[in-house]
Amino acid sequence: MVQASPPLVAATLAVLAAAMCAVAFRWHVILCAGAWSPGRRILLMLVFIGAFFNQVLPTGVGGDAVRAWRCNKLGMGLGSSIRSILLDRACGYVVLIIIYLMALPSLLQLLPEARDKALVAAGLAAGLVGLLGLVSVDYLPRSLQRIRVVALLAELSRESRRLFADRRRAGIVLGLSVVTISLTIAAFKLIAEAIGTHLSLGNWAMIVPPVTLIQLLPVSLAGWGVREVALVLILGAFGVAAETALAISILSGLCMILVGLPGGLIWLADLDLSGVQRPNRVPH
Repeated sequence: MVQASPPLVAATLAVLAAAMCAVAFRWHVILCAGAWSPGRRILLMLVFIGAFFNQVLPTGVGGDAVRAWRCNKLGMGLGSSIRSILLDRACGYVVLIIIYLMALPSLLQLLPEARDKALVAAGLAAGLVGLLGLVSVDYLPRSLQRIRVVALLAELSRESRRLFADRRRAGIVLGLSVVTISLTIAAFKLIAEAIGTHLSLGNWAMIVPPVTLIQLLPVSLAGWGVREVALVLILGAFGVAAETALAISILSGLCMILVGLPGGLIWLADLDLSGVQRPNRVPH
């Protein structure tokens, strides 16, 4: 039976909470570039609410819909809310995919099966296509941009270019993304250390990006199942036994549930909706 070190589990929870603080600050910076922000404290509550609902809704982005809904209740236009959340996500994935791209050659050398190499490479290709699509939707024919969803994505493309045209703001956003991804990688390392598996941060930098992206597939609840398969597959290339990899994955999922629990309490008590000065007018 695998036993986990309580101090290292506590450290993991603290690191994951710190990552959520960085996400809230990044979201605030993005909102201040083009819309009204309710402030970092409220946004942090919304990030915790999103983390809670990510554990009870399909895929790892179900909580984003709840975040957008809560922003709308605060007085922000629904379109602005959705675009800011998608842009926040995209800024994190830019850094994640850069790390993925840098680590891919080493990871491909370690994976023994051609099928596994192809899957890992395909994950990176899908991520790159998604990001490239994000910044180019508004180049589609105007007839297509009349479709509501396409129009929303086209405006998101324009906002992403405006954000990155401001070098100072873009530098802050990308810097916070580096912090967030680094803390996520550190959390996985701490979880592994808690059950006696010792891999370097460099190794975890190869492991975390594909695992993080695969959790977005809409085929599971909060990534359960696909995360386990991905970690067993990739950690096997580092000499980690399947049962140990499974334990790491389950413990990581439980830590994410624990970190998200305050979000459920915030949502039930409507703490994120109290004491906020609504804007007079918010663009949609």
